[in-house]
Amino acid sequence: MTADARDLMVTAQEVARLRDAEQLEVRDVGLAALILHFLRSEAEVEDSAAVSLSPEMLPMADEVQEIMTSGEGALRNSELVELARREESELSEYLGPVWRAMKGY
Repeated sequence: MTADARDLMVTAQEVARLRDAEQLEVRDVGLAALILHFLRSEAEVEDSAAVSLSPEMLPMADEVQEIMTSGEGALRNSELVELARREESELSEYLGPVWRAMKGY
């Protein structure tokens, strides 16, 4: 196993643990690959003044636009995580522990 593959599998194990899994699944490997991709991309940027890490904003789905404009006061991380938990049943297993940690449960 290469070092990169080992890193991916270690991260996938942590991703699976986040959802209290009994076994590692393909989706855990997929999410781990995304996490590592973004971590490595950030680490590879040498001169932050020369490279913009802020690409053009994408249009937002109605549900996202609504939560950004409907509340009073500052939008909190927990509100965005709750939206993702409600809308994406596939991510609910992963986001449950994140949401509970944010709420202090």
